[in-house]
Amino acid sequence: MARMRCLWCIEPPYQEVAVLKWRGEERERLTVHLCRKHLARLKEAGPAGREHKGWWYKEGWW
Repeated sequence: MARMRCLWCIEPPYQEVAVLKWRGEERERLTVHLCRKHLARLKEAGPAGREHKGWWYKEGWW
């Protein structure tokens, strides 16, 4: 069975987080696994969100 990893890197996940993923009018509500580093970066971004490979992410089910 495959080992779980962070959504954005190869580190093991620290926490499962509900996020809103969007690009333009496309919106998706997801539950993703993030490592400590990326969870901290997402929390620091706040309601403005964080861009990653053309998609924006923010914590919560907005």
